[in-house]
Amino acid sequence: MKLTAREIIHLILFGAVAAFVLLLLDWAVFGLIAALISGDFKVGRGRFETTAYILFNGKNFTPANYQWWGFVLILLLGIALWAFLFLREYQQIQLKRLSAEITKINQTEDNDQIKMSSIDPMVTSLVLQINQMTASKQKILDTERQNERKQQELVTNVSHDLRTPLTSIIGYLGLIESNPNMPANQMRKHASTAYTKAQQLVSMVEDLFSYSQTQTSGENLHFQPMEISEFFDQLIVQFELEARKHAITMSSLTHPDQIQIVADPEKLARLFMNLINNAFKYGKTMTFIKLTAATKEDKVEIKVQNDGEQIPKSSLSKLFDRFYRVDQSGNKNISGTGLGLAIAQGIAQQHHGTIRAESNSQLTSFVIELPLDASLGMPRG
Repeated sequence: MKLTAREIIHLILFGAVAAFVLLLLDWAVFGLIAALISGDFKVGRGRFETTAYILFNGKNFTPANYQWWGFVLILLLGIALWAFLFLREYQQIQLKRLSAEITKINQTEDNDQIKMSSIDPMVTSLVLQINQMTASKQKILDTERQNERKQQELVTNVSHDLRTPLTSIIGYLGLIESNPNMPANQMRKHASTAYTKAQQLVSMVEDLFSYSQTQTSGENLHFQPMEISEFFDQLIVQFELEARKHAITMSSLTHPDQIQIVADPEKLARLFMNLINNAFKYGKTMTFIKLTAATKEDKVEIKVQNDGEQIPKSSLSKLFDRFYRVDQSGNKNISGTGLGLAIAQGIAQQHHGTIRAESNSQLTSFVIELPLDASLGMPRG
């Protein structure tokens, strides 16, 4: 710790005064001991009197003289006591500085690390613990700010996305309300458009609800054993008609053939349905979708692959952000809330897993890594 000029002057003055007082005390103690040893003293009328004298000439004041040994011993004790008092005062200065830093941290949002070194192990340990506490506080504050920013972004995006279909619904229903004599075919057209917008609104609300559920730590999951190859077969059957409609081949491959995991089947189905739906929406020129799974120690790596158009590298890191959509040159035929991949990521994280995207000119892959037993480490009810 670098001392200030004021602290240095304080220590110098303290050391000088302490040395002077201790020298006087040493001399008094030395004289008292010399008198006691010589036996030439008396106490009367509240006074101590002695005719003993101390020899300091070079001939008599030598190690052969008991007074020499007594003087050296008392001097050493005095020096030790002075060092103790000096170091204690130095420690007090450090503790005052440390107290001021703690007060600063508590009263402000300044969470800089305390840079202080000390010869006192207790002070060093205390500084280390305070720095750890400060780092934890900063992490909590950063998380709170990030959550607050995300919440504000969510409210803004939700308000915008909900307002668009609501405005359309109100507009078309307003046309019907204000024109009771409107031709039946035109009325049905407006009603059909309003109904379609209402369905989009319901889908958006459901996606928002699903997304909010993925932001928990997994308390709402229902774990049970499930077999991956059977799970793939169910997904392929579910999308069979859509695949035929677009002339797309769907297949699956697992290694080994039987892979047993513990997970929430309903949540995982939502995760992979979102990925497959995403492939149908954005996989231009796609001819196949392939589902693969392979075990890696205590994990399983699952891939959803297609040979559609390459995802731009600039978009790969943003794919799982809420409401993010890859630029499709203003293609309004692609509907959705932009929450599908964010929901998929949330479900993977609830299962203590990860999800990432890889894309090149030949293949686009969404890679999911899950533990074989996702229920391990979850709180028990």
